[in-house]
Amino acid sequence: MKTSVLAAILCAAIASSSAFASAFQEPASSSTELNAEAIKAYQAKDYARFLDFEKRALALTPNSPRFMYNVACGEALLGNAGEAVRLLDRLLARKLDLGAEADDDFTAIRKTPEWSGFISRLAELRKPLVRSQVAFKLADPNLVAAGIAVDSRTGDVYIASIRERKILRRTKKGVISDFAREAQDGFLAGASLAIDPARKLLYASTSAAPFMVGYRKEDSGQSGVFAFDLKSGKLVRKAMLPADGKPHFLNALALDGDGNVYVSDSAAAGIYRLPRGASVLEVFLPKNDFSSTQGLAFSDDFKTLYVADYTDGLWALDMATKERRRVEGPADAWLAGMDGLTRVKDGFITVQIGVQPNRVLRLRLDAEKKRITTVEVLEMSHRDYSGPIQGDVEGNAFLYVANSQLNLANGQTGAFATERAVPTVVLRLPL
Repeated sequence: MKTSVLAAILCAAIASSSAFASAFQEPASSSTELNAEAIKAYQAKDYARFLDFEKRALALTPNSPRFMYNVACGEALLGNAGEAVRLLDRLLARKLDLGAEADDDFTAIRKTPEWSGFISRLAELRKPLVRSQVAFKLADPNLVAAGIAVDSRTGDVYIASIRERKILRRTKKGVISDFAREAQDGFLAGASLAIDPARKLLYASTSAAPFMVGYRKEDSGQSGVFAFDLKSGKLVRKAMLPADGKPHFLNALALDGDGNVYVSDSAAAGIYRLPRGASVLEVFLPKNDFSSTQGLAFSDDFKTLYVADYTDGLWALDMATKERRRVEGPADAWLAGMDGLTRVKDGFITVQIGVQPNRVLRLRLDAEKKRITTVEVLEMSHRDYSGPIQGDVEGNAFLYVANSQLNLANGQTGAFATERAVPTVVLRLPL
């Protein structure tokens, strides 16, 4: 059974990878209990019992990739190559590669004809699906670029740097400069960006990261939101979370029609609100409501806040009552592992990193905006991918960073493999 996968990129680099179970949709409690018993059996090397529990869990949630993969593991451990591969093929049909090729649980069946066939089909899945072109490159290889915001009035593009603690601006003519200098006004690792065009402000979420330049032990746990003047780059105000000894990573940003800012906490899974003109963050939604808040986007009327939860897909939050409901999609769609949520006319664009191959998805909503009607893979396995990350709309295209290179950073020691770093590639994907 696979024991770890990529966690949400912006907090994985801070807190290392998550357990396998945390990156998949959480099923009903009875399935959870069955899976817990299965794990105990697996640890005791009672693979027949492990398989029995996982089969029962899958029967209760038949579309769960998590349980489907675990049943395949159990079948392989018992030498049942045909059944194991049948289940892996079901995942491939959904364009999901959950790492079986490198998983020791499949060792016993690797010399079978069934396994050879699976490996051939896996190679087909991994072939790149590329529709984008390189929009531009950033020569500095050590940026660890994250959030992007596009100023629709000027065409300027802003890019946040996690490692170098600054914000770059690229003009429509291609001139690149530091919009906010390294560690300006106490700026930490830059995560996400959002523009308030009415008030000519650029908002940036920022948090301490052990591999950021100038990191100090006392920076640990610090996180906040900065507001910069769009023209001058000068700080207008900032709001920092009070120190509470707990991990925080303020991440995705969304602005409502009145200029109030909402920001997700990917480490604590809560949502904060920064009222227009204020310098104090308010708790809008406590951390217990979601597992890993990773993307935010408002409906056109601002009455609904859509939330991408890294572990269990898309949710709709009623702004008046704060009640939430799951936004269901096609039965074969798997929406865990989303990084960011960008609103477009008929739904959303999101970068899905919690599955291999990494990809960009377009989620189309029905007329009532209550259900996802289609999930389309726009791009996948791009040759420049090395931690693709959230983006923004630029006209009729989606602009996003192909290679954040967060995989070169060690969230515990703070080390960064500079010798392997390359220039940042920003892709323009037609919509």
